[in-house]
Amino acid sequence: MKKLLSFLTAMTFICTMTGCTDIKDESQLKSVEEITVSQTMYKETYVNFPDDKRFTEGMTYVDGQGVRLIYTDSNNCYKFADYDENMVVKSTTELFSVEGNTRVNFDCADDGTMIALLTYIESEYEIGTPEYFENAEFSYELRKYAPDGGGEEVVPLPELGNYYTPSADIIQNLKLIDGKVLLSLSSGQIILDMNGDILESRQETGFVYYCQDANGKIIAATDKGYCYMDGLSLNLPENMTEYGGYLRLNLNLGVTKGYGGFKAFFMLNSGVYGLTENGSLTEVFNYNDSLVSINDYRSLVYAGEGEFAGISSNMDKTALTLLTVRPDGYVMNREDVLVGIVGDIYLTDQELITMYNKKSDSYKADLKSYSEMDDFTAAVLTDDAPDCISYSGTNNMRRFKNLGAVTDMYELSEKYGGFKREDILDNVAEALEIDGRLYGISQRFQFDLAIGRSDIFPKGNMTWQEFKEIYNKTPEDMYFSNISDMNTREDVFRFLCTDNLNSFIDFENGECHFDTPEFAEMLEFTQTVRIMPEFDWQAFYDSHTDDEILLFQQEDANRISNGEAMIATGYAFGLSDFMDLKHKHQFSDGEFTLVNAPSDNPSSPITMGMMFSVVTNGKCPEGAWDYINFITSENFLTTYLQTERSFVTFKGAFEKINEQIRYYSEHPTYVDEQGLTHYNYGAQKPITDEEYEMAVDYISNCTVPDDYNQTLYDIIMEEYAAFAAGEKTAEECADIIQNRVSIYLSENS
Repeated sequence: MKKLLSFLTAMTFICTMTGCTDIKDESQLKSVEEITVSQTMYKETYVNFPDDKRFTEGMTYVDGQGVRLIYTDSNNCYKFADYDENMVVKSTTELFSVEGNTRVNFDCADDGTMIALLTYIESEYEIGTPEYFENAEFSYELRKYAPDGGGEEVVPLPELGNYYTPSADIIQNLKLIDGKVLLSLSSGQIILDMNGDILESRQETGFVYYCQDANGKIIAATDKGYCYMDGLSLNLPENMTEYGGYLRLNLNLGVTKGYGGFKAFFMLNSGVYGLTENGSLTEVFNYNDSLVSINDYRSLVYAGEGEFAGISSNMDKTALTLLTVRPDGYVMNREDVLVGIVGDIYLTDQELITMYNKKSDSYKADLKSYSEMDDFTAAVLTDDAPDCISYSGTNNMRRFKNLGAVTDMYELSEKYGGFKREDILDNVAEALEIDGRLYGISQRFQFDLAIGRSDIFPKGNMTWQEFKEIYNKTPEDMYFSNISDMNTREDVFRFLCTDNLNSFIDFENGECHFDTPEFAEMLEFTQTVRIMPEFDWQAFYDSHTDDEILLFQQEDANRISNGEAMIATGYAFGLSDFMDLKHKHQFSDGEFTLVNAPSDNPSSPITMGMMFSVVTNGKCPEGAWDYINFITSENFLTTYLQTERSFVTFKGAFEKINEQIRYYSEHPTYVDEQGLTHYNYGAQKPITDEEYEMAVDYISNCTVPDDYNQTLYDIIMEEYAAFAAGEKTAEECADIIQNRVSIYLSENS
C-alpha cells in the first residue's frame, strides 16, 4: 500500500471568513501522476490526555515535532503537551495563567509558533447575571510564543467594539497565517498584523476556511469549492473550483495543509480528500469504513505516517483518539447489515449508520438508496432485499405489510430481545399497529395543529356538520383565518382536506370516500368562506422596517385571540412548539382550544417521522433489528441532536426529553466556566404544570396516523383548481377525485 502522510488541523470553533483571489499563473501547478490510495480504512483507539488536563483548547501537528495539544489545567494555567510517535506525552510546557474572567483563544502554526488572544472582562456585577456583560469593560491583547513556548511577545489590541460584542458574539476562530492574524467572529471578520493594527474588516459571516498548502500558498475553501489566493484578503472571487460529486464540507474542520504528495486536505462529509499537484482529489480516509462518526470530532490532525489523532466528544465522553491506517487486504470481521433508504441518502442517514457502527461489535451497517418505492419492492421480489428499510409514511408501512415485505416487530422482540410493546407510547402503538402487530417504528412524531378561541371551539375534534355550524354562528365580520396563515381559498381547502387525508382515505383497506354530499359541500364552502383580502407580502417587506414588520406580524397573530379571525395553523415537533403556539397568539390558559380539521374520527391525527422496518427476506434480520433498537434506544434519543428536542415514540425518552425542555424553559441561559453566556433552546416562557398536562392529554388522544402523499396531493389539488376555476361542479369534482384516488390506491396498496 502506498502510505499517506496527511495533516488535518481544526480548532474547537468554526472559522467563518470570506476572502480570496485566484492564482493567475497556472504554470505554478506542477503536473504529476495522480496519487491513489489503496486503503482508506482506519482503526480508532483511545489514548491518554495529560494527567493535569481540565479543558482542551486546540490541537495541531508541528512539522518535525509531532502532535501538540493545547489545554488548561485545574489552576487555569494554559499549557501545551507534545506527543511522541506512539501518542504518549513526552513533555508539557506552561505558557501562562489567568485570573478573574479572562477568555483565551489559541492557534498553533505548522512550525509550532503559537498565538493567544486574551479578552479581559471587568464588571462590578456578579457573573451569570445579564448586567455582568452589559456593564462590563473589555480589553484585548495578543500574545505570541516561539515553537518551544519561549520568547513571549505581548501586543495590546485596539478596542474591538465596532466588530465584536462580547456579551452576544463568539470568537469562533483565531488563525496565524502568512504572518497575519485572521480573527473570525460570529458577526464578522478581521485581519490584523502582528503589531495589532487592523488591516481589513468585514461585517459578514460565511463558512470559509483558510490554510497554507504544502507549498506555502494560501487556500480558501467553502462548502462548495475552493480557490487559491494571491494574499490574505476578505474578497472572495465569483468562481471557485468545486469538489465535484463529493459532499459538502464538514463545517467543524475544513481545510488544512497536505503531506506525502498532497498539497492540502479537505474534510468532506464522507471522508478526507487530498489535493494532488495536478488539482485532483483523492480519498484518503473514509469515515464510515473506519467506523468514525466525524460529527463527534472537534479536532483531527496528522500524527505520523498513516496516522491521525483527534479529540472526540460523543454521548459517553470526551476522548483523545489515535487513528491508524489498516493494512492492505484487511477485512472487518462483522456481519454486514444493509439499510435501504427509499429516496435520497442525507447526512442524517449517514450519521445513524456511523454512530451505530461505532457501537456494534457484531454488525457493520451500510446504506443503499432506492429511488422509488417500486425499486424497493422489485428488490424484495427478486430476493435482493436489504435487511432494514427506511421510508416515509405509515401508509407505505401498510403497503409493505400487504406485500409481505416486512416483519412483525413484536415477534422479533420475542426472538431476539429488544423493545416491547409496553416501551412505546400507547397512542403511538395504537397508530402504528395493524391487527395487534407492529411492522414499523419511528424515532419521533409531530403534529399539524390549529388553534382557536375556546368560546368558539368548545372541543378540538368535530365532524364536518359541527364545524360548519360553528362557522355559521361566527359574526359576519370575523374572518376564517388571519393573513399569515390561511388567506386564500386554496389554503382553506388544504386545511380541510389535503392536510387531513385520513378523514377521506382508509389506507388500511385501500378505500376512499370523496364522493359524498359532505365533501361536495366542503368544496362549495371554500368558495364562500370569509378570507382576508389579498396581501402583497413582497411589497410590504420592501416598504417597511424590520420593527414595523415584527409589529404587524404580532398584530396579525392577535386576530385569533381578539376575535377578528376564527382559526390559525401551526405545528409541533416538540413540547416547546405547543407552548410557543399559545404565546404567539397571546392566549392564556383556558382561553384556547387546539383544533383539528373536521373528521368523523373522535381521535386526533399524528404524523410519524421516518419509519424503519425489518425486511422479511433480508439476509440478516437479527442485525437489522439490532440497528433499529440502537437508534430508538433511550440513550440515543435523548442525546442525538436530531431527536433530543423532539416528541419521541418511547415512554422513557419521551418523559426525559420533556423534563429537560421544561428545565430549559425555566433556565433559558447559562454561563460556562469561561464566563460565556449560552442560550438553551426552550419555550418562550416557563412551561407550567397545567400547560404540560394539556400537551400530554392532547398527545394521548392522537391515534390516527396522518401521512403526506405527494401524488395524492397533486391529484386532489389539480381537480380542486378546475373546480375553483368554474370548470366543474362540486359534485363532478368530488366524483373525479374519488375515481382517480381509487385507481391510485388499488395500484399502490
